[in-house]
Amino acid sequence: MNSRRRRRHGFTLIELLVVISIIGVLVGLLLPAIQSARAAARRVQCQNNMKNIALALNAYAIRKGAYPAAGTFTEYDPTPTEGSAPGNSVLNDAQGSGVDGVPAKVAAQAMRSWVVDILADLDQADLANNWTNEGTYWTTAASDDLSKTPNGIISKTALAILRCPDDANFQTNEGNLSYVANGGFARFAYNPLTWQGLQYDGDSAGGTQGAMSWGAGIPPQGINQKLGVMFLNAAYADKTVPPWGGLKTTAAAIVDGSGSTILIGESTLVGYSSGVPYSGSAETNWAAPFPNFCMFIASDNICGSGDCTASPPAGFGTAATYTAGVDGAAWAKANQFGTFENLGFGQALTIKGTFPFITSGHANGSNYAFCDGSVRFINNSIDGTVFAKIVTPAGSKLPIPYKQLPVSQDAFIQ
Repeated sequence: MNSRRRRRHGFTLIELLVVISIIGVLVGLLLPAIQSARAAARRVQCQNNMKNIALALNAYAIRKGAYPAAGTFTEYDPTPTEGSAPGNSVLNDAQGSGVDGVPAKVAAQAMRSWVVDILADLDQADLANNWTNEGTYWTTAASDDLSKTPNGIISKTALAILRCPDDANFQTNEGNLSYVANGGFARFAYNPLTWQGLQYDGDSAGGTQGAMSWGAGIPPQGINQKLGVMFLNAAYADKTVPPWGGLKTTAAAIVDGSGSTILIGESTLVGYSSGVPYSGSAETNWAAPFPNFCMFIASDNICGSGDCTASPPAGFGTAATYTAGVDGAAWAKANQFGTFENLGFGQALTIKGTFPFITSGHANGSNYAFCDGSVRFINNSIDGTVFAKIVTPAGSKLPIPYKQLPVSQDAFIQ
């Protein structure tokens, strides 16, 4: 009889449990890294989209001499009231009632957003050639050229370059959009110009409010053109443009530096919707020209209730403070936590058109494309004064007391 023990094969229960525990620990360590890598890949894809869109906008600006309008409307009043404000015009008649930012008659004059103007530069020549500029973006009626596809069908086309992979607030096979033009500090020349942030979906205390005033004797155009890059435009059917209807930005107007001026940012609350009050109940997509669907603004809290006409304006500087190298403290309110207008707060909202400020699906910040074509990720906690300076293309040319000192690129380049 062989007294030697037979060699044991396999694992004991304790050994098996140890192996399973080790594997569990390794998986636990690897999963966050995998998720982080996937998030980084989505963010890079979003940045690539924005890079190509910025290049397309710059190609348009070179070809046309200026950036396109953020949104274009047809002016319906043959004898508008001229002055420093739009007067009796399609843009000035957009106040609606309550939080309803757009009455139906304004929606009927809505022609196109900036996206339509650069379709050919986005390698979408077929869509560009079929678009009818004389028709609204939502029309399904045939144009004079029966060979063309109606605008309402074109604008429902899903284009991958227009949607960030981290934007989960979208509808499959619809005209989604994740990127918005830099409109400055007011929804110029729309009325109301300013916006009160909503605390939650359906918040009746938020929405549109009054005009933003910049002081007696200062034409709003002279201020607003220095505060943003792309604005709403309106023109008559014969293509003539009223005084307030053709404000556009040239490369020469970006005196603070193209590498220090935002061209487009992110928003998860624009693009496709089946119709909301903020669009006059019209269906929206990447071609909708309403201000809450085609551009972002910086918080108008810099002027308190929207009025910067106090003498001196609260929180802004003086000639002496600027000489001493001190910015007006009011600019910090361009990104102030707790205002419901601060960067990224829109992640708490889902209804399209309810947040005309920057928000994204990324954690802690958003991507921005600058006027020089560069794309940068900026944290939501960026200092409000710094953010105000990279929104404005000509803050250094603003009149005192609103003048901005130069911005250090170390403050926003990571």
